[in-house]
Amino acid sequence: MNLLAGIAVCGFCFWYISVFMIVWSIWLVEVCIGAILLLYRTHRKLYDLKMKNGWIGSNGSKIMTADSAVDATVSAQSEKMGMSPLWHILFCGLIVLPCLLPQVRLYLKESEDGWILFLCGFAVNLVFAAVHAVILRTRNTVYSEDVKMNLAVNRLQKNVWSWSLIAGSLFNTGAYLWVTYFMDEKMWIGSEVYIVYIILESVPIFIFMSGVFYIKKKRNRILQNNETLHYVDDDIYWKNGWYSNPNDKRLIVQDWACSFNYTTNMARPAGKISFAAGIVITIVCLLWVCVLMFRIDFTPIKVSVGSDKIEITSGYSDMEIDIDEVQSAELLPKLPNDEYKRVNGSDDGQKKIGKFRGKKTGKCRMYIYVECTPILQINTSDEIIFINSKEKGAAEKWYEKIVQEKQSALLIFKNGGIIMS
Repeated sequence: MNLLAGIAVCGFCFWYISVFMIVWSIWLVEVCIGAILLLYRTHRKLYDLKMKNGWIGSNGSKIMTADSAVDATVSAQSEKMGMSPLWHILFCGLIVLPCLLPQVRLYLKESEDGWILFLCGFAVNLVFAAVHAVILRTRNTVYSEDVKMNLAVNRLQKNVWSWSLIAGSLFNTGAYLWVTYFMDEKMWIGSEVYIVYIILESVPIFIFMSGVFYIKKKRNRILQNNETLHYVDDDIYWKNGWYSNPNDKRLIVQDWACSFNYTTNMARPAGKISFAAGIVITIVCLLWVCVLMFRIDFTPIKVSVGSDKIEITSGYSDMEIDIDEVQSAELLPKLPNDEYKRVNGSDDGQKKIGKFRGKKTGKCRMYIYVECTPILQINTSDEIIFINSKEKGAAEKWYEKIVQEKQSALLIFKNGGIIMS
């Protein structure tokens, strides 16, 4: 049923993107809540069945953790495994380094997409560094009574994750340095540049997936001949589907359902707070995006030309232009032929609203319906503004009003005289 509903939801893409986003968000929340409740309910039934039948570990089990006396050596040597997270600081420095180039600084000053790329690259490296540090500080898992075997498995896991995260930072940094080359040389980041950027940013995903499979394969190979495997019965802490162990000081623990996923310890206040904060932030972001897209789709573009300023309103952002700042205005039969790149706003094939940057045009703002003509172009000292309307003759009226206001209201005092423009 959910599969059919998901397919049906996609049909709204051919109407309004905002409507699709709202319906899709509702469907996504329903699927996520339903899947989690189904998983947790089934898990609790299995736990109750285990307790009822007295299966292994259900009566009088000794709950063992990785810092228990069974393998104190493994826990003591935890920090000797893996590469240092400080390597990520080096990659953060390499991301900052291009800011020394004048052209790169100019691009960052004039283009918001440059700052977005910079901040994303820097933030990703910091996230990798934080995850790296958490993995190294995570207590070791006890698999066997054989100390050397435990050390070998835990060392394998932490070494592989260390190298994988460092490789992730390497490719993330390489992707950013790739785009900074075009910032410096051409002051333009084209579609082909972004394609290579996306490919480089995708490589860490394959590295992480490969690391997971490699760890699993090598771990099984190490443990296959072990006759003293150690099983930890901590089901009581997972009986409701989430981890809740008041005796465990850890905030982040490995998930029972997915070995390379991590979850919070709900017995700790910080675990409850982080879980609630995650839900609230997710809901707020979904609502904000839905409201914003709804406004963009259903708020018409309007222009009001007064004696001293031009006011432009739309569903995304409003704008005011002083009449004195208008250098020229003209009506165009279509948008100038150029390669336009959206900096912010919306470009859904029906409307172009927000800040754009053209390879030839440079900085510009658009408030246009793609299928409507003519287009009013207003030139100022800072940027170019393109506007049109669905109403027939509206753009022509705006143009005539701007010309009228410029001719009748602009008085310039010069050398004690008055010059009429």
